[in-house]
Amino acid sequence: MRPLHKIAASAAVTAGVLATSLTGASAAHADSRSGCSYPYACIYTGTGADGSIIAMFRDVTSYYQNTTHETGFSVVNTRNDDTVWVRWTNGPITNYDCLTPNNSIGAIGTITGIRISDSATC
Repeated sequence: MRPLHKIAASAAVTAGVLATSLTGASAAHADSRSGCSYPYACIYTGTGADGSIIAMFRDVTSYYQNTTHETGFSVVNTRNDDTVWVRWTNGPITNYDCLTPNNSIGAIGTITGIRISDSATC
């Protein structure tokens, strides 16, 4: 093989490895789940994630972002490294549930707040 062909072949292999590395890195992020796009936490009507999305949150906060949706809800966390805390009531009882990355919850009651934490564990 002539020297110019060796350089061209080497460059093609390097470009192929680089392209594979770049596409592999982006594949680690979730694209969406049940219609909820990464990096959101979405609230759905009904206790399953097959209802309509009625609210979306993506900001990491140290406090609960207030929201009120009654008569059953579900929450999907599409984030890869962050937990989502859900505050909800069922009658006089206030509940706090934590969703690990890429997880979901459904409950009968009223959701009253969402807090996205940069912690990967609950």
